[in-house]
Amino acid sequence: MWNRQQVKEQAKQIMKRNYWKMFVVTLIASILTGEKTTIIERVQDFASNNHSYDAQPIFYSSNFELIFYSFISIASILGILYTIFIGNVIVVGKNGYFIKNHDENPELGEIFKGFKGNYLNVVKIMFLMDLKTLLWLLLFIIPGFVKAYEYSMIPYLLAENPDLSADEAFSLSKQMTTGQKMDLFVLDLSFIGWIILGLICCGIGILFVLPYPEATRAEVYLNLKESVKI
Repeated sequence: MWNRQQVKEQAKQIMKRNYWKMFVVTLIASILTGEKTTIIERVQDFASNNHSYDAQPIFYSSNFELIFYSFISIASILGILYTIFIGNVIVVGKNGYFIKNHDENPELGEIFKGFKGNYLNVVKIMFLMDLKTLLWLLLFIIPGFVKAYEYSMIPYLLAENPDLSADEAFSLSKQMTTGQKMDLFVLDLSFIGWIILGLICCGIGILFVLPYPEATRAEVYLNLKESVKI
């Protein structure tokens, strides 16, 4: 199987070979997906904005406030649609780049590969993944995070197999992460120091750090993939 030190060392070796292209890929993905790479946070923002508006007595609301909050709601809805039809697909393409980057030197255009082939299937399954995670988080916070890790291999699976059915994608990801969720959580925690360091450097420094966890997670996927039949 895998261990944290092993996959992080593999990622470091890959970064020595191809760091700057990896940096450009994560930069493009960050710009095109924004700070929010999942529908979950956009839905939460939408609900929060509407709650803020509804909390005010209607007789205190001016026409300006009505227009302002209507604009915020429309922007939130557009943000959700953007995430569903574009942002999530770019995440799949980015993951596909880092999978190939294990032993190749893929083109930057790999990040847009999700828009080719079975695009609507990728959109559907990524939407279902976000929706299920959101529903779990609304019910129970901790089980919601557990489910998020259970579904975490889906974007990688779709990057290599865009024709997978939803049932296959969820089943394979579940098989791959069974008994691995705590290790995946600890792996994510191990990058906190790097992320804090990047944030300290005027915030922009985090962009230079991102290739490291991205490459590491791709290495984890490649290791876990060996345990299932795709």
